[in-house]
Amino acid sequence: MKSLTAALATVLLTATPLAAQAQSGNLAVDAQANIFGYGVGTPAPGGGGGGVLAPVIALNAGTGRTITFAASGIAGWGGSLNNGPDGGLFSGSTQIPAVGPISGYSGPLSGFLVGVFIEAGDISGLAAPGGLSYAGTADYAQASYAPNLRQVFFIGDGLTGTGAGAPQVFHIPDGAGALVLGIADAYGFNAAAGYYYDNVGSFDVMYQAVPEPASSALFGLGAAALIAAAARRRRKG
Repeated sequence: MKSLTAALATVLLTATPLAAQAQSGNLAVDAQANIFGYGVGTPAPGGGGGGVLAPVIALNAGTGRTITFAASGIAGWGGSLNNGPDGGLFSGSTQIPAVGPISGYSGPLSGFLVGVFIEAGDISGLAAPGGLSYAGTADYAQASYAPNLRQVFFIGDGLTGTGAGAPQVFHIPDGAGALVLGIADAYGFNAAAGYYYDNVGSFDVMYQAVPEPASSALFGLGAAALIAAAARRRRKG
């Protein structure tokens, strides 16, 4: 039994660095949070159309990382409250071109919570990637997504349905050092980024980022194997 305890302790100690990679928290995302300014202290080239700097989550380093969200609250466009984090029909679509290193955005609905993964350090000299294209609202209800660096992506309330459904899983690009949360806004949501000044309200966002799921699986398998081996030794004794 002493050897089993020591062996399990070894597994637990080995797993500690993996557990330390997990991170969670919550923050408020103002309706004027400009996703195209990317929140690193300097507006993107071209200005991105005003608003306030979007909040940034510094991500722990690693590979195979994922993140989930649970967002609530209400925000509005034109000075009155209109919709929750999944967006609404203030405009039937959002069509905004890229700003500096940050991609554009194309998809249905308007006024929803979005994110963008960025590298650590100064990204202002990098070229914007092509934007994700969401052809219909069903594209907002997938189980998982894998956006590229500097590619604006839909988060909404973080569930496969509006206010219901399973948590959606977002795969973090290996080179990402931070996640920015904000709003993709423009005149009528169909123009160059801007028009943040008359936005009101905010979204409350809880998040949990974890390391590669296989790490947890390996830990579980290792512990199970040790327990099984100990049981066999007891039967032989």
